[in-house]
Amino acid sequence: AYYFNAKKNVSLTQIYLSLDDDGELELQREKSRDSLLEVRFGLKVQVRALKTTTVKLNGVQLTANTVVEASLDDPLEFDNESELPLSDLRRRARALGGRFQLKTYKTSYLVSNNPSLLDVDDILLSPGTGGEVLLRILCDYDHRVGTLEILHSDRPLQVGDQLLAVGGRCALTDGATIQLDAWQVLRCDFAERIIEEERNVISTLEVRDLSTRFRKGITTLDSISFSVSRGEMVCVMGASGSGKTTLMRTIAGQQHATEGQVLLNGQELYSDLDLLKRFVTYIPQDDAFDDYLTIEENMEFAAAIRSPHLSKRDRIRRVESKLIELGLAERRDSVVGSAMKKLLSGGERKRLNIGLDMLSSADVFLFDEPTSGLSSKDSEHVMEILRGMAHNKIILVTLHQPTSKLFQMFTKALLLDKGGRLAFFGTPHEMLSYFAEAEHEQHFGTELGGCPACGTTRPEFIFDVLETPLRDLSGDIIYEENNRGQLVPARRFSADFWRDRYDRFRLLQDMKQVNVRESPAPLPPPPLPTAQRRRIKLREEWAQLRTLWKRSFTSKLRNRGNLILTLIVPPVLAAVIGWALYFTKDESGSYDFASAFHIPTYIFISLLVAMFLALVSSVDDIIRDRVLLNRERNLAVRLPYYIVAKLGTLMLFSAVQCALFVLVGNSILEVKGMFLPYWYFMLVTALSGLSLGLLISSLATSSKMAANFVPLVLIPQLIFSGALVKYEEMNRDPDLLYTLQRWFIQNPDPKNPDPESREAANRKLRIPAISRLVATHYSYEALIVAQAKLNPLTRRQDKLQELIDTLAKKKSRTAQENRRLEDLKQALIEVSVMSSESGRELDKRMRLVDRIIDGTELSASGLENLGQGSRWSAQRRYSNQKVGELVYKAETEQNDYRLDQKVNVFFSPDKYVWGLRVSVYFWNSVILLFSSAGLLGLLNVILSRQLRPSGKAANRIGRTGE
Repeated sequence: AYYFNAKKNVSLTQIYLSLDDDGELELQREKSRDSLLEVRFGLKVQVRALKTTTVKLNGVQLTANTVVEASLDDPLEFDNESELPLSDLRRRARALGGRFQLKTYKTSYLVSNNPSLLDVDDILLSPGTGGEVLLRILCDYDHRVGTLEILHSDRPLQVGDQLLAVGGRCALTDGATIQLDAWQVLRCDFAERIIEEERNVISTLEVRDLSTRFRKGITTLDSISFSVSRGEMVCVMGASGSGKTTLMRTIAGQQHATEGQVLLNGQELYSDLDLLKRFVTYIPQDDAFDDYLTIEENMEFAAAIRSPHLSKRDRIRRVESKLIELGLAERRDSVVGSAMKKLLSGGERKRLNIGLDMLSSADVFLFDEPTSGLSSKDSEHVMEILRGMAHNKIILVTLHQPTSKLFQMFTKALLLDKGGRLAFFGTPHEMLSYFAEAEHEQHFGTELGGCPACGTTRPEFIFDVLETPLRDLSGDIIYEENNRGQLVPARRFSADFWRDRYDRFRLLQDMKQVNVRESPAPLPPPPLPTAQRRRIKLREEWAQLRTLWKRSFTSKLRNRGNLILTLIVPPVLAAVIGWALYFTKDESGSYDFASAFHIPTYIFISLLVAMFLALVSSVDDIIRDRVLLNRERNLAVRLPYYIVAKLGTLMLFSAVQCALFVLVGNSILEVKGMFLPYWYFMLVTALSGLSLGLLISSLATSSKMAANFVPLVLIPQLIFSGALVKYEEMNRDPDLLYTLQRWFIQNPDPKNPDPESREAANRKLRIPAISRLVATHYSYEALIVAQAKLNPLTRRQDKLQELIDTLAKKKSRTAQENRRLEDLKQALIEVSVMSSESGRELDKRMRLVDRIIDGTELSASGLENLGQGSRWSAQRRYSNQKVGELVYKAETEQNDYRLDQKVNVFFSPDKYVWGLRVSVYFWNSVILLFSSAGLLGLLNVILSRQLRPSGKAANRIGRTGE
């Protein structure tokens, strides 16, 4: 687009050079009186001398009006023997932004980053991060004004102080700005007939005296200093344990250094990490993507998370181009597979791992061992992809020991020695020459001189020189013991020797380099107006939440083990449990729900199954996602959104599990009309299990360790729920609350005449404090009460009795109300003695009772005209005696005359909280929901601490830098 599409109005990147009073070279975008040289970059570099200078290019003295063409590899030579490569100058020119000259004959311009939409002399922008944009600018050169019309954009654009949507028009004054994206702005200069494009990008990465140490005092990086410019690709080399990964993580802001600074465009990274970390992307050595998604799905979700501001069409287009660039287009529908069960080749997995972050808008890319485990051809393919990115990015790549072909692909090379000491930083050619000279000095004690063989050695030679073994007088290698107790060859020269040698070399090189003074790109851009920022933020926040939820759901749906756990295990468990408890017989030899004394046991086991299935499905989720969380920690992914998306997905599958279990289990044990209460309380129990499972998953380091925690969670649920061990039979001595309560009772209130009886009653009714910490205690109690009070018979009886009591309390009733009262009484009698020859007919009669409750007269309902059967009675079909006894006993104990106030009794339908009377369903649901929310809040805190940069605090780094 920039070099071959000549009909577009694309100014060749140009720059003007001048020298200040201190002899420093200054880069300028515009020509001034002090400008000495004009440099234009195209297929060739054209240098024109504006004044007579002492600068030479390709041996030609640049006097006034001299024009010389050169390549990017040629340097400008100054009279003080310093040099400035033209490739370095081009990188600095690009950082200053584009510049477009408006033609005299043309007053209407199309502006876009898509060249196919433009015509002759229209304005082609550099590829931005805000998606495709198409503008029309009408220029009035006489009045120095213009008009802007937005023809296409993915979102409203900020023009001056106003927000302009697609199709909108507005006037442009001289100096007006059009903000295309958070980091891309157009500035109009109608007086000079120029439109300037300003990009807020990272043009330089500088590391100053960076040091990191572990708590035990082990140094991993020791005063590392280097600088990288935009467009450079740096190879970070070193033996195992030399600090390559630590250097990458420190630059990425994932680990704070003990001393030193990391500067982006001269701005301290650690002092404003939340803002600047989005410019840096760290790609770990291990594959960090979802194993259950396809290649295309992984790429699409990565694009949505990394660029939420893009439209769906632009994201799809970007994914398509990257799939082709990565060579994965034909494999787009292939599921990635796990590391143990590989469905892709090693090269394809590495390319996918790289491609996920190629979709981001970061400017600094840090790749950790991207070629590990690959063949030579796959390694070359991966490096070709990285080199294609490097033309407009800053790229650092760690390689243990690259081949000669890979080594020559890099612009710069950085060598780390033991203890994180910097042994060399420079071009690959300089590094090879440097160590060739070092070897010559070792053997002959003199410098190599102008040897034509310098720089042609293989990179393996560097490590041979660096780790030259120490030998005794007989020539045998001397061995020493390392920190692991192993014998290794002793080195002839220590890491400190190589660091000091490089420091001397760098000092000499710095004297030959010209100092360039330039203004770094501003960071950050001015904030948008509040209204626009809020709209954009809400849209991007919703896009992130939706993407996280969709990714989590799709991954869970593709997990075959999860589908088996969801669709097969619950009904099978329900069938086994129902078959085991289906043995209670009446006098006729058939199963009788009313006398089935194991219904409480079935209720408790159902809740325990819900808890177990929830724990199993969630206990390894965060462990599996940890690599993704670490990878996306710099992308401003909100942990609450991740937790909500993860919990929402798990809750959806748990809802299906609970529904399948209730349908099968209740059908076998003939629990009628209770699907919703059973399903709801199993689901809130599962919610508690999911919260506990995710919390365990965040703390455990492996799936095996997390699985070992499951019994520690389930056994207390089993013991302290009140189902297997009655609370009045449980040991209460360790209960601190009861001890305090008993102490106060031993000092009786003078107004209470019978403290001993009150103590006995309270002790009998008291629920142990430890039982209040288990979820099944609340769900089991609520579901028992629901079975007793919300079954089809009791629910209608209670409703009829409530209506009767309401009408009976009225002192003066109309004739219609008296008839209504008699109908309700008669309906209550009919319901209490209702029976039928079939269960279906009994259900039909219950629906007739509902008509009476709704206001239909008894004579019109048809209830009294139905004959009475003998086989199916409503009492035996809908009410269980054992459950009813538990609730009746609790109600009796709660109304004990010896109690001076109402107490909360296990299985009592009503609870008294702060003097208020609430139903057990509401109160226990509130406790379960709030306790789950508390666990999720704790999960958010734990994940935040785990993803927080390790090492020293940021403010300490800032003080050290100052």
